[in-house]
Amino acid sequence: MSVGPASAQSTGIGFSFMPKHVLQGDPARIAVTVRPAGVSCSLKVSYFGGTTQTGLAPTVAAGGRAQWSWTVPTNIQAGLAKATVKCARAGAVTRPLVVIGRLIAPKIIVKQTGFSTRPQPFAGTRLSYGLMLHNESTTQDAKSVTVQTNFVMADGFLLGTDSQHLDWIAAGSDYALGNTVSFPGLAPIVRLETVISVGAFAKASLTFPTLANIHLVPQIFDPNWLGSVEGELQNTDPLLILRNAQCTAVVFDAAGNILGGGSGYAFQTLPPGARQALQLGNGFDVIPYNKASSVTVSMTPSWQQPGT
Repeated sequence: MSVGPASAQSTGIGFSFMPKHVLQGDPARIAVTVRPAGVSCSLKVSYFGGTTQTGLAPTVAAGGRAQWSWTVPTNIQAGLAKATVKCARAGAVTRPLVVIGRLIAPKIIVKQTGFSTRPQPFAGTRLSYGLMLHNESTTQDAKSVTVQTNFVMADGFLLGTDSQHLDWIAAGSDYALGNTVSFPGLAPIVRLETVISVGAFAKASLTFPTLANIHLVPQIFDPNWLGSVEGELQNTDPLLILRNAQCTAVVFDAAGNILGGGSGYAFQTLPPGARQALQLGNGFDVIPYNKASSVTVSMTPSWQQPGT
């Protein structure tokens, strides 16, 4: 039953505040006037797709007024919703409510960290670290990502900080970030502390070449240490030319623990269907070769349209 304002009749419900639209993640409010006063009223909000808003408790229309406030969930479907108010002895009334979708910035989480250290022959220590990052958004690429890694000692103080910039992390994907830093003395590091900021986000559109035959190679002059990560890079895109690719890698032991990481570049220009040998050699010689069991490589490719 749909009725007019409560003031125009002896019984009924009228909306005194009803927004035309609400935004995902924002607060919302609905208020009604009710005759007779003092009756129990309830609100039901049904979103597009069938989800119902929780936490809307019944209330008494004291003085002939009732209202409800809530926060619109970010995970409900945008579109036409319905708000229905029912009050004892006053009937029920339903009004449409449009829910507008909000772009949610990608959240980058750190799934796993690890590091190895190696004293230098004369003075100082080198530390190789690896981070497995994950873009939780399945629809948006993270753009211009800055990753700050702090090296924390047992007393909670920092011995150093390293900062790395990534052009992209693809929607719903992992990114293996590895690097090596040096300290002038001992490096009694017990854990890593990571801060991540995303400069922007965009609709998922990244294209990647294909890696093949990726394997670990010991150092030539001292095979006790890992020397490089090698394999093949293949341009499997049917149209685009691969200009180059920045690569980083994270190395794991047999139990899946991160030992560290490193980086390298692929500089060859590859037309569709072409491939090149890949050798990443920066920073891996801190990792004991007998402990290294597997590796994950991530890339930031640069593409070119044919004829440009």
